[in-house]
Amino acid sequence: MQVRIVWLTLSVVAAMGVHAGFAQDNDACFKCHGAPGFTKPLADGATSSLYVDKEVYKHSIHGDGPCTSCHDDITQLPHGPDPKPVACGGCHDQAQQYEKSLHATALQRGASGAASCDDCHGTHDIRPASDPSSSVNPHNLPATCGKCHSNPALVKSHMISIMNPSDSYLKSTHAQAIAAGNMKAATCTKCHGTHDLLPAQDPASKVYRANIPKTCGQCHETELDEYEKSIHGKALVAGIKDVPTCIDCHGEHDIEASEQRTSKVNRHEIVRATCTRCHDNEKMMYRYGLEAGRQASYMDSYHGLASAAGSEIVASCASCHGNHLILPQTDPASSIYKDNLAKTCGQCHKNAGVNFTVGAVHIMPTSVDQKALGIVRLIYICMIVMIIGGMVLHNTLMMMRRMTLKLFEEWRGANTYRRFTTWMTVGHLLLTISFIVLAVSGFALRYPESWWARQMFHGDTGLATRGAIHRVAALLLVGIAVANAAFLLLTKNGRKELWHLMFMPRDIVGMFQNVAYALGLRKHEPKFDRYSYIEKFEYWGMWWGTALMIATGFSMWFVNVFLKFLPKIALDIVALIHFYEAWLAVLTIVVWHLYYMIFDPQTYPMNWSWITGRITIEDLKERHPLEYEREVLGTDNRLNRTGSNKSED
Repeated sequence: MQVRIVWLTLSVVAAMGVHAGFAQDNDACFKCHGAPGFTKPLADGATSSLYVDKEVYKHSIHGDGPCTSCHDDITQLPHGPDPKPVACGGCHDQAQQYEKSLHATALQRGASGAASCDDCHGTHDIRPASDPSSSVNPHNLPATCGKCHSNPALVKSHMISIMNPSDSYLKSTHAQAIAAGNMKAATCTKCHGTHDLLPAQDPASKVYRANIPKTCGQCHETELDEYEKSIHGKALVAGIKDVPTCIDCHGEHDIEASEQRTSKVNRHEIVRATCTRCHDNEKMMYRYGLEAGRQASYMDSYHGLASAAGSEIVASCASCHGNHLILPQTDPASSIYKDNLAKTCGQCHKNAGVNFTVGAVHIMPTSVDQKALGIVRLIYICMIVMIIGGMVLHNTLMMMRRMTLKLFEEWRGANTYRRFTTWMTVGHLLLTISFIVLAVSGFALRYPESWWARQMFHGDTGLATRGAIHRVAALLLVGIAVANAAFLLLTKNGRKELWHLMFMPRDIVGMFQNVAYALGLRKHEPKFDRYSYIEKFEYWGMWWGTALMIATGFSMWFVNVFLKFLPKIALDIVALIHFYEAWLAVLTIVVWHLYYMIFDPQTYPMNWSWITGRITIEDLKERHPLEYEREVLGTDNRLNRTGSNKSED
């Protein structure tokens, strides 16, 4: 039907007086192509618009010429349905350059998506590059090039190494200069070329590694001259592949001004990452006979410490070595040549004398060239180990003696109260062992490069051992959980214990009262019973974590069974829960449990009830006054007569 409409329209035009032969007047073309609904059917059933906006064409660079100057194969109207493609090379010599370009050769290979003339310049709306509305105007080039180069599908299919270069460029100092009206600033075409654009690996390409300095030097002439004289520039000419070029230090598309904190050549960034990317690479430095570790020595100096503190005036790498004119220390023209050091240091330190040049700038006590520093370092390391080690040994012995005395005092039962049965203490001890083993063996898999993991579970044998240990500890945890649940639910004493562990409204009140006491808003601590809200929170948190770790752990253990019923995303979620729940459990123990068991001033250096099952009467009275009043004051006078107390065994 659409074909009929097209040819019917052409017939009407012919009937209106358009003669067969060469079309001299564009109006004859617009009789059809000026209709917004004018289309052409495609083989797949879709349609292609043949509409040309007459006003847009009039204002284009070709607007004064006839349509047939480009469509020169059309010699009569109506014309055939498939005129030949426009050949821009008939007028534009640039087409010869384009034929050798990356885009043209890609099209010749049959690669789809490579840019042709109309992809960059347009078709009937072509305007000169100086026109702000032109697709090749410097303002619009990022969007024009980005049509392809920021298209993820095209980037991947053509193996282009950089994703979204246009987005990066728009953040750069070059794009900001263009936006401010400086049309001389770098654009896509100034760096990569226009019609003669070549692949980066082509030695004739403007972005070939050896050509990058000259490409940047089109605008930055002084910097190019300095770079070519520098050790880096000479090494590049010599063919050394690791030498940095402009883009290695400044970036490629996202080049920012040095005063920008995120710039790769910002004074803080060059110390942290830019210069150190090469000069802290031990393998690279060894290859060229240079010493690594300069960044660490800088950061240990006043300069490095001040830089880390945010100083904007302290010396950085470039302050001493230069920016582009970087020369070796042995070159008399170098800013770090021994006779020039006083002048270099004098840039910041007025009246810097010869003493500034005596000794190494980078303090590295392990270096063979700095033996005096190495001797001082060795002496002090020995002194620190001996003196501080002796102090630690002395205090450890004293602490162990006092802890042992307190432990045996509670173990003998003198003036103590038994809070936990023997089986409770044994169960807690087993829980402690399984928890520590699970944490260590689990994190060893997650952080295999840590020093302790490499020592304990390195290699295939270590990994197999780690897995076996983790699973045995997991089974022990399951056994403890089952035993504890059976005790709480199936025994009289267990149900009594469970009642004491249940959260009650008074626990909420006690929590607020305790916080008020800690803030000095209340004179006395609240009275707690057998278990405070602190212990209840920890106990039920233990159950929550144990249930989650068992469920997620067994899902990963028997992964083949798990994946028979659920998709892999479910396994990924399970693994993530297992990991973060492990961190939550470990941090809870360290921050919450160990504080109340060790670091609480009322407890320090240790609450021994987890081993003895006992607590002193004084501690019971202070920490669990309601239990004291019920279980101790409610008994007969045997406590006063014998010095012993009621046992819950």
